Amino acid sequence: MVWQWQRYRDRRQRRDRISDSELIPVQAAVEAVDQATDLNGEPVGRRGLPLADPDFLAGLRPIPAGSPDTPAAWSASDVVGVSPSGDSIEIRIDGGAGRLLLAFLNTDCDGCEEFWHGFRDPDALGLPSGVSSVVITKGPGSLPSAEVALSAIGIERVPVVMSDQAWIDYRVLGYPFFVLVDVALNQVVGETVGLGWDDVIAMTGTAR
Repeated sequence: MVWQWQRYRDRRQRRDRISDSELIPVQAAVEAVDQATDLNGEPVGRRGLPLADPDFLAGLRPIPAGSPDTPAAWSASDVVGVSPSGDSIEIRIDGGAGRLLLAFLNTDCDGCEEFWHGFRDPDALGLPSGVSSVVITKGPGSLPSAEVALSAIGIERVPVVMSDQAWIDYRVLGYPFFVLVDVALNQVVGETVGLGWDDVIAMTGTAR
């Protein structure tokens, strides 16, 4: 699924051109998630999913504290999958130090190109100190590994993980999408749609 605003980004138009009618398909997806249950039959809940509040359209989505609909933070999950070359890879959220930026990207998305390119030189991005990154695509059963390998050319210091399960665990409905995890607390503390690096960096700097 590509966010409805993606077409505007691909045409290099401003996001304030989005009308309410454009949001209906995405809103329907969010309502479906509201009714979903996990493997234990427990409600999944929205957990701050897109369109839960107007800030989503601004690109900035720190997890708000004290919201009746959105918990201050929710537990993160390990990222388990394979590299584009087929090697098993696991990113453990095990109480270490710092924060981890999860970048959910696709290979045929014009809006993702600047993020693929940016991860070739992560030091130049301007992310806050202590924030490391990992790129997550759909798994090899959903996306050809060769396409991911091509997109990842030049990315040497940021892991690239192919994992369908990670998209499920983090309730990702579209791309590009970013999730910020506090590794020490084992919690998600921020989310943002990838409208551009400025939005992503702002989220990492303002998340509690």
